[in-house]
Amino acid sequence: MSDDARFLVIGGTGVIGHFVTRRLIDEGHRPLVVTVSGNTRLIDDVIDQVDVETCDIVDGAALSRLVAARGITHIAHLGALLREDDPARSARVNVEGMANVLEAARTNGVKRVVFTSTKGVYGPVKGVYAHPEYRPLTEDLPCHPARIYAGFKLACEHLGRIYREQHGLEFVALRFASTVGPAKTQRHGRTSVHSKLIEDAMLGVPSRFEKGGDAKTDVIYNDDAAHGIFCALTAPAPPGSVYNIGAGYGLTLGQFADAVRETYPDARAEIGPGTQYLHPATTGHCVMDISRARDELGYAPRYDERTMVPAYAAMMARQGLEPVAT
Repeated sequence: MSDDARFLVIGGTGVIGHFVTRRLIDEGHRPLVVTVSGNTRLIDDVIDQVDVETCDIVDGAALSRLVAARGITHIAHLGALLREDDPARSARVNVEGMANVLEAARTNGVKRVVFTSTKGVYGPVKGVYAHPEYRPLTEDLPCHPARIYAGFKLACEHLGRIYREQHGLEFVALRFASTVGPAKTQRHGRTSVHSKLIEDAMLGVPSRFEKGGDAKTDVIYNDDAAHGIFCALTAPAPPGSVYNIGAGYGLTLGQFADAVRETYPDARAEIGPGTQYLHPATTGHCVMDISRARDELGYAPRYDERTMVPAYAAMMARQGLEPVAT
């Protein structure tokens, strides 16, 4: 990695983005962080070590001017809008926004763009990849998204691949397993089931799930998600354009609750049976094959379900966050 590399993190104040921002700081960089909301709450403790700009990626001209003025060489694009009830607005932010990012990169000589995608692009997980076998999903499997958001993510992957093939822009898309991290409960509510187990334990209240105790899901701490992004930003000439980022193995909610109890011995969890606890329409419980990311990006998870719990609590304390009951 060149000493004159200049990093832009779009969404660098978010629940995963703030970890990317912190990682770049730890590696000796002063990243430029773009936020559409202007909310820097999750990076206030390191705000003097970053540059922050408010910019909407839907405004392609403004984004391009910013990339040019700051001499950006690498972009981590975590910006997104999850609104299944407003597909037109979501399309503008997710797809048009992606086109603007790629154009800003192409026209200003950016070396590499790393895009955060989702396991949802695979669509309903069936057969040997589902319960009870959970054979790991590989990047070569066909993609059939079942939700609008995942469909937009897949469209963005294809846009990036086209820019890679036609314009020589280095492009990497990362498909994440289920992520766990501070502030996810505040921003994503009931979908943050693993965060719920941790924060309920911190509050001293029981976690209750009516169903899903038999399901296994690949789970990573958000700092590992950020580690995957950093590896994708800095790996020498990745040969592929799509990589899975996860732990590489599955956990039941009960197993995760056991890990929470190693830090919070009085934690209680009541979990009913079944193979779905969140999105039955997408049947998204799965395990990710991360061998390609290991081999080509140098990625390896650094946390497991036990070590992520105290790390989660420590980051909340650092940010001054209080646990939330969901």
